[in-house]
Amino acid sequence: MDMKTLLLTSLQALSKQHTLTTLGDRSSYLGASDIGTCPRKVIFERLHPGEHDLATLLRFQRGHMAEDIVANAMTAAGYDNFDRQVEVIASGATPIKVHIDFVFTSTQPKIKAILEIKSVSSLPDVPYGSWESQLYMQMGALKEQFPDYTIKAAVLAIDLGSGEVGFFNGYTPEDTMYAGLLERASTIWTNYQFMLIGHPVKPATEPSPLCGYCNHLTTCPRFAAEEVPELENSVAELQELQEKEKSLKNQIEPKKANLFQIVERAGHSIKVNGSILSKAIRFRKSFDISRLTAFLADQGHTVNDFQESSSFSFLEIKKSKAIKSATTKKAA
Repeated sequence: MDMKTLLLTSLQALSKQHTLTTLGDRSSYLGASDIGTCPRKVIFERLHPGEHDLATLLRFQRGHMAEDIVANAMTAAGYDNFDRQVEVIASGATPIKVHIDFVFTSTQPKIKAILEIKSVSSLPDVPYGSWESQLYMQMGALKEQFPDYTIKAAVLAIDLGSGEVGFFNGYTPEDTMYAGLLERASTIWTNYQFMLIGHPVKPATEPSPLCGYCNHLTTCPRFAAEEVPELENSVAELQELQEKEKSLKNQIEPKKANLFQIVERAGHSIKVNGSILSKAIRFRKSFDISRLTAFLADQGHTVNDFQESSSFSFLEIKKSKAIKSATTKKAA
């Protein structure tokens, strides 16, 4: 068994055991994170559960690591007033169990503070809507169980790769929001129960940037449609960042060249406040094509005999024909 297969099979088993131990049978209830995400994805993950790929499993492990890091840091700082993976059952006919990463409790004054940990590959400027829905669901359920406590909540986003953190604080329970989430949960659960007995239900779809991680995207009717307008903001943000990247590159390269020229002419490192500018040299090997061609010719071969084609994937964004046509008519 190769290392990649070993990691995949072992982490799959570990993930199933961790879910069973901490969350139980997820097909028997809705969690707080389910209620704020795409209803179709939530239902289909229960109806047709699949194996997670290695990338997803590694993200899960990254999330567990982030939670452990926070717990260790809090303990080292002298905080012992928190509980981890706190389970709270929400009221109503819909089976809802919320699992809260951290609940900090103060008895004087009586406060319970939720801290939700999110492990990310890049920090968002503002919390995602699904994060906030999860918080409001958690706060509402916790408030029901502890009505005499003041409830607060925050999200701590951690990028383990870059070492950056984002703290989004100041959340308090919203009764209207909680009622809306309970109603949404009821609809999701009712549709799920109908589909379990074979009733033809088409759950709502909510396209988002997270659709790329959904195992049921290929059968999703939303992506069979010609237009997916819900992704407009994501595409616009990407295009805006790409334009900024081009502009920044045009500004960065001349400045780098000027400073490098100074260091090279000086012949030694230069200290500028807290930075040290120096000339770095790295080596890389390359083929002497003329000698290689001559050698291969002696053996009755050419370089082309040893070349292979390979493909790679990338995202290409073009203006649609409809937009081009409208632009042309407007110009005319």
